[in-house]
Amino acid sequence: MRIKNGLIATLCLVSPSLYAHTGGHIDHSLISGLLHPLTGIDHLLVLMAVGWIAAKQGGKAVLTFPAIFLALMASGALFNVYAVQIPFVEAFIALSLVAFGLLVTINQKQRAKILFLGVSFFAVFHGYAHAAEIPTDSSALMYFSSLMLMSLVICLSGGLLGLSTGKRMNHLFSLACLSSGLYYLAAV
Repeated sequence: MRIKNGLIATLCLVSPSLYAHTGGHIDHSLISGLLHPLTGIDHLLVLMAVGWIAAKQGGKAVLTFPAIFLALMASGALFNVYAVQIPFVEAFIALSLVAFGLLVTINQKQRAKILFLGVSFFAVFHGYAHAAEIPTDSSALMYFSSLMLMSLVICLSGGLLGLSTGKRMNHLFSLACLSSGLYYLAAV
């Protein structure tokens, strides 16, 4: 029931009624940034996995794992802004789905913590890709700030799902990450 209510609330936040106001109070950059992480299943699944893994760790990890991931995402965006070329971005994003899909299934807290720190470097590729997709008619700062805010919300939502679901949902979510990652790897 809580998951259903959360889904309804999320859908209301991104519903077309947001666009019904004609007074120009909502900046295009803000809306684009908020919606961008919701439009790509690869980014959505990885962000949810970060929260899911953090919830399984508990304690400080609930906030520090998303903070680490988002900070590394921001650094990846800076690489793009300063025209640092990173090869194979899409392949690394696909690999991140596989890595985080596997991490969701690890139950040993210490091992999962070490592995999380190891695979967090994938966040750089996600940030790089997000920065590359900033619309030219948008304020880059507004767009990326709202993108990061929505990314945090998705991470925290993944954490809530990780806390409120059992083993079966863990395995289904892991399977979704793994199969999506393998699909994207085949397409790259």
